[in-house]
Amino acid sequence: MVRPLVLAALVVVVAAGCTGDGDDEATVPVPSVGTTGGPTTPGRSPSSGVTSLSVPQSCDDVIPFTEVVRIVAVPLGGSTNRVYADDFPGESGRTARLTCQYGVRPAPAGGQAPPPQVEIAVSGYVDEAAATARVEDTVGSARSSGQQIEALAAGGQDGFLIADAAGITYVAGVGDSTLVVTLARQVVPADAERVVLLGLAEAAMGVPDATPTPTPAVT
Repeated sequence: MVRPLVLAALVVVVAAGCTGDGDDEATVPVPSVGTTGGPTTPGRSPSSGVTSLSVPQSCDDVIPFTEVVRIVAVPLGGSTNRVYADDFPGESGRTARLTCQYGVRPAPAGGQAPPPQVEIAVSGYVDEAAATARVEDTVGSARSSGQQIEALAAGGQDGFLIADAAGITYVAGVGDSTLVVTLARQVVPADAERVVLLGLAEAAMGVPDATPTPTPAVT
């Protein structure tokens, strides 16, 4: 039986330059330049890719909250959730999982709660083959349900973009781990969704100053 540890805390709402009537246009995130060293390199090649990911117990050890806010570049309202578990059946092949949710909002009266504005999940597996199989299962299930699938690279890792009406998700196998990042629709302008999603994925992989220009994966 999985025994998750759940931690909820209020999110600091970042609202500088934002009005409540929604008439102001949101700024579309663009590739960033680091405060130290040279500018970031959009579309990093596989030769500079990450080869492994750990599964920590703290979300700040994946991406600090301040970095999530910087990459998303719009206010995140609601609360945050952290769910960590390391007690999985042996046949699952999974050894640990950390799920970090940002912009968690309550359900309206008589309705269902909206999805988190951002969700980042890192899972560890017994070996690389098990992690790869999990990615393949996820992509196969998404394709069977009619979701849009696109091969896409981030942080030098080949992965997949999965899109539907509710949000867009990036999933990749990184050594014996998997990374799944989901951005809900209408959190950022539609033409910024891919840039933000890939920026979050690269930040979770430890790529410095992540806010990339998306690059198609080699197929």
